[in-house]
Amino acid sequence: MRWSQIINANALRAYFRTKGEEAGCLAYRARMHRFFAELEPSLSVSEQNLADRVRYILHSNVFGDAELERLRRKAVPSSDGNATAGNEAPLIAQQTAYVDAAVDIPVVVEVMME
Repeated sequence: MRWSQIINANALRAYFRTKGEEAGCLAYRARMHRFFAELEPSLSVSEQNLADRVRYILHSNVFGDAELERLRRKAVPSSDGNATAGNEAPLIAQQTAYVDAAVDIPVVVEVMME
């Protein structure tokens, strides 16, 4: 398969989108592969092949620093308030409050003795 500039850019978009969403590196290749399949539905590449290609692109300067940064910004939502949905932040805070409240609830166990 011949990797064009557009396909290389889509591989990096999938990589940056995946890495931007998670703090750890667990199962990022499978998610990156799914994102890439959304961007390039007509191509069939393995997770390993895609991961190898992304590593090659990043280490061989296929794209300049400015282009890499542009692709990263386009793929990863900004952390400022304008990039998030209106209800997104309150929902996360609300979920945390429910978890905290659930932890502090005392449990009463009734034991029947004969």
